[in-house]
Amino acid sequence: KMLPRLQAKIAAANPGMKLSISEYNNGGCQHIAGTLAQADNLGIFGAQGLYAANYWPLNNNETYCYAAFRAFRGFDGASATFGDTAVQATSSNVPAVAAYASIDSTHAGRAVFVAINRSTAAHQVAFSGLTVSGTAHLWRISAASASGQNPVHPVAAGTQAVSGTSFSVSLPALSVTTIDVY
Repeated sequence: KMLPRLQAKIAAANPGMKLSISEYNNGGCQHIAGTLAQADNLGIFGAQGLYAANYWPLNNNETYCYAAFRAFRGFDGASATFGDTAVQATSSNVPAVAAYASIDSTHAGRAVFVAINRSTAAHQVAFSGLTVSGTAHLWRISAASASGQNPVHPVAAGTQAVSGTSFSVSLPALSVTTIDVY
């Protein structure tokens, strides 16, 4: 609730001023926990309309934290990105799985979700709040997929047909899954 509170104070005192965060780092960047925390930061920053944020590396080996950025940009190993408009989406297990969603104004019908399973157990989770139709292409970062990678990056985790206002995905424990629907 801190970001909405600060944005309300800014809007009241100086409309048009933008909020940014500088020099932040959650730590844990040599472990999958760093990926989860950083991915959650990025999702929250986007959902809350933060203008800018400056990630501050603490050392030269933060590959797990950098992997979280890849869940939103270049998750396919090329140029695929999170959409340009954040939209509301909800996971069926909010305490365990955060969901961030977007649409792409340049590709009608394309939606991208980033699902963060913060639990130490796998979950089958339904996502709702956005009408989708097509094939969901899944890209995943987990402790198992990251083992031996340098740099850590999302790996293809299959496809599935999706249609309607809700769809379900199986998420391994402690993982970040990007779901690109088109």
